[in-house]
Amino acid sequence: MAIVAFVAIIVMRLFPMYQEYYKVVQVMDSMQQELKENRLTRQQTMTLLEKRFKFSGVDSVKRENIEIYRGRNNAYITRIVVDYEVRNPFIANLDAIGNFHNEINVEQ
Repeated sequence: MAIVAFVAIIVMRLFPMYQEYYKVVQVMDSMQQELKENRLTRQQTMTLLEKRFKFSGVDSVKRENIEIYRGRNNAYITRIVVDYEVRNPFIANLDAIGNFHNEINVEQ
C-alpha cells in the first residue's frame, strides 16, 4: 500500500509539469506553422508567443526563457528556442525539478 501511495504522489507531482510542457510543444508547433506562412519580426513573434502561452495556461515560460533567432542578413525569424525549469514541491522540503527544452526551425 505504501508503494502505491508513493507512486501516486510521484504522478500527482510530476503530471502537471509534463502537461504544461505538452502545451508548450503545441504552441511551438503552431508558431512554426505561423512563421512559415507569415514573415514576422522578433517583437511580433515574442508578442504572439506570450499571448499563446497565456491563452494555453502556460505559466512557467517567461520572456527570459525564450530565444528568438533571425537568419543571416534576414529580418525574419528562422528559429525559436524555449528552455525553462519548473520546480514543484514534492515531499516536505524536497522539490521535483524538471528542465524542459524545445526548439523550432523555420525554413523561409
